[in-house]
Amino acid sequence: MRLGRACEILVGWHDERIEAAMEIKTLAELQQPDEASLMFGPWGLGSMSAENAAKFHQEVVAAYELAGQVPDSTRQSFDRLRTIYAYGVLCYDLYTVAGEQARLFIEQALRDRFLPFYSGEVRFIDSEQQPQSITATDYRGFYQQLHSNGRLRKPKNWKLQLQSGRAPIRFDGMLDSLLRWARAEGLLAGQRDRLRDRPRLDLRNLAAHPSYHLGMPPDAAAEIADLAAIINRLWGAPGGLPHSREVVIIAWDERSLTWGAADRFLAGGHVTGAETCVVVRAGAHDDLGSYDSLYEAVTTPCQYLWGPGTLADAHAWAEAQRQEVDEAPLLDRLFILRYYNGALYLPQAVPVAAGLDNAQITGTWYLIRADSPHDAFNHQRQKLAGADNHVAHGYCRCPVEALGEGQLPDVLTMAATEGASITPITVPDTRVTMSMTPRCNRILGNGTWDIPPDDPSMVRLFAAPG
Repeated sequence: MRLGRACEILVGWHDERIEAAMEIKTLAELQQPDEASLMFGPWGLGSMSAENAAKFHQEVVAAYELAGQVPDSTRQSFDRLRTIYAYGVLCYDLYTVAGEQARLFIEQALRDRFLPFYSGEVRFIDSEQQPQSITATDYRGFYQQLHSNGRLRKPKNWKLQLQSGRAPIRFDGMLDSLLRWARAEGLLAGQRDRLRDRPRLDLRNLAAHPSYHLGMPPDAAAEIADLAAIINRLWGAPGGLPHSREVVIIAWDERSLTWGAADRFLAGGHVTGAETCVVVRAGAHDDLGSYDSLYEAVTTPCQYLWGPGTLADAHAWAEAQRQEVDEAPLLDRLFILRYYNGALYLPQAVPVAAGLDNAQITGTWYLIRADSPHDAFNHQRQKLAGADNHVAHGYCRCPVEALGEGQLPDVLTMAATEGASITPITVPDTRVTMSMTPRCNRILGNGTWDIPPDDPSMVRLFAAPG
């Protein structure tokens, strides 16, 4: 009886605390917009009407659509997340809820993708190099089997076998190993994006073990956008928009430089005279001011097609060939770099390196996966110069993956294994005269390097004006 009475007293006290702490509103009051939510609009902080705010915030998250192949279980959770965000116009705290739920939901998306990727049978290899497998119909059942009977601990020490052909990896089924799995199987793209995996894990942990805080609508929208990109990549949608390229003419002389789409290049009448020209496949709005036929001096993918020659000949060639628009990947590109006689040269496309003559292939060559040639060059330059914490093989702390080194034929074989074409492409040695990008850096050691003083870019850099 005493225990029962105590429970009654505690329940009553608890109900009083709830009534005292929480204001019970009418339905009409619950439907009133939150003044804080009206302050965030398309042009930053300001003030919007409730109607415009409701429309704007829904349009923000409506832009993040999932690919058609994403399964219903993942899609329904994502749609619920967008609904929570949309209702933030009535309760500002829901933006914080939406942002934290997006961080947590990354793990569900990876789990939803894992078993179907292996058709329900996941293959492992144990410490004695014997094949093992787990068959399951849902991730929870798989996870329980994985952690039973000491399979992940010594002496069994199971490791996950990958379809990509990469070496088996340690896999415990948690978020960090799910992210590594998705990278290793090529389901997530981008070396710069890879560096965000650690913060993603940390932010998920903060959401799972929270303390009170208040986020803003743009923060939540950014989390939802990142989540949508991850989901679409997991189910085979592009890991970022592919780079659309068309036929572009680059024209220059000692004092001027211009470029544009071949079919519109002459329309403006701004190019006359006998400029040196090349025809390339690139984005018409790409920065091509450092174009170099032999080296990847342009950030975006740029493919040599014709030249050098006169403007009239360039236009005639482009008219006759009628090259089609294509798309090139911007992420996880393969680059080959040469280190010879104390100098590291700019990255080259694999087919261009394969087309070099014998006099150009001496030295040590490196194969690097990166999102831009500048990332690849910076990594290898620092590694050779003796900077700390840059790896010779594998994922680096900078946005690259070092794949191997050796003589050029060996490195080309590695590139072919990674799916690159090693069919030789021979290009002429030509580059924009006005380019300030040196073709190589001298590696001095102790974390330092410089530009060879006889490099044309160095001469132009310090040339007297006029």
